Amino acid sequence: MSINCGNMKSNISIKQAEKNSACFILITFLLILFLLIFAPMFVSSQETIWNDVQVYNNISYFEDGSKEEIESLQTNAHLLDIYQPEDCQSCPVIVYIHGGTWVLGDKGGPSYKAKAFTDNNNIYISMNYRLSPDYVFPAHAYDVARCFAWVKRNIYKYGGDPEKIFLLGHSAGGHLAALIALDKTYLAEFNLLPSDISGVIGLDSAAYHLPSLFTAEPENQYLFSWAFGDNLQDWEDASPVNYVIEGITPPPILLLVAGDRGVSETVNQNFYKLLQYYGYDANIFYFSDEDHVSIDYGLGKDDDPVFPILLNWINGLLK
Repeated sequence: MSINCGNMKSNISIKQAEKNSACFILITFLLILFLLIFAPMFVSSQETIWNDVQVYNNISYFEDGSKEEIESLQTNAHLLDIYQPEDCQSCPVIVYIHGGTWVLGDKGGPSYKAKAFTDNNNIYISMNYRLSPDYVFPAHAYDVARCFAWVKRNIYKYGGDPEKIFLLGHSAGGHLAALIALDKTYLAEFNLLPSDISGVIGLDSAAYHLPSLFTAEPENQYLFSWAFGDNLQDWEDASPVNYVIEGITPPPILLLVAGDRGVSETVNQNFYKLLQYYGYDANIFYFSDEDHVSIDYGLGKDDDPVFPILLNWINGLLK
């Protein structure tokens, strides 16, 4: 009997690499979560940063839920923050949906994104949503739809224009934004249509076709299973690409892709081609010097190449 030690060593190395990769991704997301939550505590004066912006923290968008439903939610899962520019009247509104493989993340605190949008006379909203494994799909998508409905009904009180609401999602958040913009099921629950969304921006999401993402990153399978289970058909049903069909009127879609993830480039390119084929209003841009984290965390910094393109796209739609 012969033993191929070379193959055995190779298999062990691959498994170890997968474990290391999974650990790295988990640690990275935990670090981002820490920075988002606690970074504001290290700022000497929030008024210095937001001297021309009114911040409304921890507003519940779950106002139509029963007391029992709200009490059963994860802490802060149903809350949003509003950043309102000074003297805002009929301002466009940006609703930010964080990433984190549907199991991590938080709406965070002051960020480059919030400051950049408010500096350009946009209301910026950052939302939380229920996370797995405590809640499985489609809870996350219904939360985004519920939040959008709340903003649609209430943003006029803060000087926002309910006819100019954009969804901006990073990673898993980009998936959720695209899904409620293409599958009318979620917004229909709140008597709204995908066409009520003014536009959708996806920041380096590789989840527009979930089976492609799950196959490319088997080291994260346990995270994906927490959110979507292990049934291939369920993954397809939760994939935005499968709702790109004739006869619907989705909002314009902007895809922004970082250069460090092959699966993201592939999925975004295929998604974009499909959108184009059916005549949807879609644009795609690649940023070779950005990675999956920096394209989100650095959005709006002085030297950021992504934000000007995003802002020009929004302003073009508002003309």
